[in-house]
Amino acid sequence: MNIHILSYAPLNTKLFNALTQAVPNHTHLNWSYNKQQQVLATSHLMEQLVQGVDIAIVPHDMLEYPLNERLNILAVFPNAEEVYRPYLVVALSNQLPVALKAISGDLQSQYGQVHIAGFGPGNPELLTIKTQRLIEAADVIYYDDLLDDKYLKAYNKELVYVGKRKGKHSAKQEDINKLLFEAALEGKNVLRLKGGDPLIFGRGAEEYHYLKQRMVQVQLVPGITSALAAASDFAVPLTSRGTSTSVAFTLGHDAIYNKLPQADTLVFYMGASQQKKWAQRLLDSGWAGNTPVACVRNASLDTKQAKRYTLIELLQTDEVLPAPALLIVGQTAHVSPNALNKKWLYTGIDLKYFKEEGQVVHNPLLELEALELNQEQKDLLKNIKAFSHIVFATPFAVHQFFNALFNCQLDVRALADIELSSIGVSTSKALRQYGLSILPESTDNSALGLKRSLENKGVRQSTILIPCAKDGLSYLPKALGELGNHVHELKLYRTSLPANAVQHNLKDFYGVVFTSPKAVHHFFKHYVSLPHHLHIKVRGGLTREVLNKYIEQFQMKNIVSDLCGTAEVID
Repeated sequence: MNIHILSYAPLNTKLFNALTQAVPNHTHLNWSYNKQQQVLATSHLMEQLVQGVDIAIVPHDMLEYPLNERLNILAVFPNAEEVYRPYLVVALSNQLPVALKAISGDLQSQYGQVHIAGFGPGNPELLTIKTQRLIEAADVIYYDDLLDDKYLKAYNKELVYVGKRKGKHSAKQEDINKLLFEAALEGKNVLRLKGGDPLIFGRGAEEYHYLKQRMVQVQLVPGITSALAAASDFAVPLTSRGTSTSVAFTLGHDAIYNKLPQADTLVFYMGASQQKKWAQRLLDSGWAGNTPVACVRNASLDTKQAKRYTLIELLQTDEVLPAPALLIVGQTAHVSPNALNKKWLYTGIDLKYFKEEGQVVHNPLLELEALELNQEQKDLLKNIKAFSHIVFATPFAVHQFFNALFNCQLDVRALADIELSSIGVSTSKALRQYGLSILPESTDNSALGLKRSLENKGVRQSTILIPCAKDGLSYLPKALGELGNHVHELKLYRTSLPANAVQHNLKDFYGVVFTSPKAVHHFFKHYVSLPHHLHIKVRGGLTREVLNKYIEQFQMKNIVSDLCGTAEVID
């Protein structure tokens, strides 16, 4: 019986002898050597194993990871020259022509087991039962900064500190990986203890895969992350019915380049030194200055501390907590639960621009639906250069216009030499998605502000195109026409009252938010009247004008104020 062995590792006498002893008597081993050093494609290896190669010997890092389930690891053999780069002895599952005995020197039979476990936020009373059992059974424990080493010293274990902390001597992750592998090679029962949960900003996955690639038995064990302890310590709910339906954990060490998640409640880990920068970043991103912030240090420990601010107060104060601390930002972080009793009904499409204090119920009274282009509209777009000016009044109009343009096999180059105008910040952001940097004409995101801006710029006798909804715009075309311009509306979508719009009991609300005239019309169609106790916030002069007509009609005395920020204005 012949067995063909293909080795991608230098010929090794010990491995040769081990395989010779593992095969049945009278079996001949045919060896060949491949000097390839780059990663070996799984498809190429599988092809070789199907077409005549019985066993392949490959350095572990040359194989694509994770391994194909059809590959059978017969043994893991030590690499005398590079300890951390063992050789894998590989065959196709159930394809060997002979049965092998145990391969002498197989590291898999020598490895100890490794557990990567979360210690929790620091208080030993918050340990899971499983992690407690692992501490008791371990031969060696590798631990980091965010846990109580006094607790570990009560056990007669080998303790190795591998902490990482900004501004202090830190163990490199690569060195930690090697230490864990070395301990497993020695057959030890290894416990890697991490603060919080190993998979929440804990780099536990890196250590897990480093060991798994080398065929070490390794298991992940969850722990209580510090955000949960901080929330419990100071009664800061991370979610709350009607106030916060989403929470995001984010890395806080870089307030300039780190991505800012979209969620009702944000938790910043490892951001103690960046607190003020995050406050500024959030304000710049449209969060209200009175948004509550809770900063919690040493969560779960006797030395725990908390400070409460608003974003504006955090930006202005010199009293901030040092590391280790995390920030919880959102309405649920308010020091007084009574603040959540202010319940707002938000009728606009995009809730991210509304960050008022209190609960927010999002019940959009607008539904936008794209219309199919007719031939006349297609011809208009193909002759787009007939217009000297295009005015965009909503973000949705921007997206629908470019969808229509692309459907006509055109792109932004067709707009060369055409003047473009944007009604406000959110519309300008939509234009930036198509590579166009257009400053907003109106500081208050209003049609009136846009008209005044164009009038001041002397926009007259121009041929203007306005992408808009099917029922058109009531104010802007007429206002621009009065300046002597020729205005054409390109009707690309339909606005309607959603069929699934909920009819809430308005007695339960503190106020209502209107971001567009259409939302006002749909509100009165849906609710008929507006209870006198409700506070009203509106965005844009035209929205206020439409609302005032209803207030006069029904002789209402509601308090009406302007809503700062940017959002959709759908006429």
